[in-house]
Amino acid sequence: MPGMEAHRIDEPVFNARVVVYEAGRGKPRAILLVHGIGEEGARDYRDHIAWLEQSFHVIAVDLPGFGASDQANVLYSPGNYARVLKHVAGRFLRRPFVLVGHSMGAVVALRYAAAYPGDVQRLVVVDAPGVLHRHAATSQFLAHLGLEFVPPFLDPLERFTNLARRILAPLERLTLDPQVILSSPQLRQTLLGSDPAKIAGLAVVSEDLRRVLPEVRADTLIVWGAQDTIAPLRAGKVLALKLPNSRLVVIERAAHTPMQEAPERFRAALEAFLERGLPPRPGVARLAKHGEGNCRNERNLVFEGEYESLTLEGCTRVHIRNARVRELRVLDSSVTIDDSRIGGGETGLVALNSTIVMTGGRIEGDVAIEATESRLDLAAIEVEGRNAAVTAPKRSYVAFSLSRVQSPHTRGEVHDFYTVTPKNPL
Repeated sequence: MPGMEAHRIDEPVFNARVVVYEAGRGKPRAILLVHGIGEEGARDYRDHIAWLEQSFHVIAVDLPGFGASDQANVLYSPGNYARVLKHVAGRFLRRPFVLVGHSMGAVVALRYAAAYPGDVQRLVVVDAPGVLHRHAATSQFLAHLGLEFVPPFLDPLERFTNLARRILAPLERLTLDPQVILSSPQLRQTLLGSDPAKIAGLAVVSEDLRRVLPEVRADTLIVWGAQDTIAPLRAGKVLALKLPNSRLVVIERAAHTPMQEAPERFRAALEAFLERGLPPRPGVARLAKHGEGNCRNERNLVFEGEYESLTLEGCTRVHIRNARVRELRVLDSSVTIDDSRIGGGETGLVALNSTIVMTGGRIEGDVAIEATESRLDLAAIEVEGRNAAVTAPKRSYVAFSLSRVQSPHTRGEVHDFYTVTPKNPL
């Protein structure tokens, strides 16, 4: 790492040698940089060391399996990496410090902040995979690593409304459990070629952050490239919804590595957070009232505001956002829903042969969702059904990511994939 002193040390988690880079020693504030998957390791941050070391004692590390550190056929999971970082922090850092993680390193940083909250003064999470359930939207991240346990993404313009249609139903036949692969040295060698990138990538998308996120206490800046198709922006929005002391900053015209693709804009976002903390939350806009809404055989319509009822029939790529809909009926359609509240009466959402991708908000009713031959991908959603959360007169599929379900059949935080049938409501 140009401009940094390198130390090769032993770490006790994998019993490996790791390389730790240091600059700005003696500065009163400290920052730890954690990289993502890739051969460059800590060099992913090389464009930012010079300005950071003017104010910070900077520590960056090549995680085991990457860069100049040792490689082996071992379980390179976020939890294990967090323990490696704890050892590094104990050797080099005065606590508390700022913790910055990109991609896989962002999930490691979340794990660290939850496990050792007293160590982390402020947290920065950049383009993190593994936030959504692996049956929702992780296929492109795996394909990027040469793994295709689920079908690859479609064109980015269709990635939300058609992703569930392509992915959810085939997953019922998926019998290869990633946890079984990860826990077996033989399977890691046979199926993953003992490749640290593939092992770490599969471990990241298999993470369940339900118990982790509530333990993150530090103010958190979430930075995302607007054009990221490896870890889509939707995951950043979910993190911002689940972490109460956080803000999401979107960097336009950047993809998965904004610190390299847009270094000046990345620096501006990071520097503002380091010096001034989180910006204030924006105010909540009042909803315009529309009564009833309809869409029939149309594309690309947007619905906002308050509706007594909204019916979509034969419509594609519809977007419902910042809305309050007492009764939503989706028939032979595909729709994305963001930051909206659905329901309040007998049935909140009725879906027939449709694909629905919803992020943020709430669905409620005597039966919150009635799905018939439909596919639903729900993230950071509250679903409350007084009689049932989800019923299915005909088989349907639901992927929940970091959501909460309340019904006589299912109760609590859910991060799972369900096949719903007439005999198996939620």
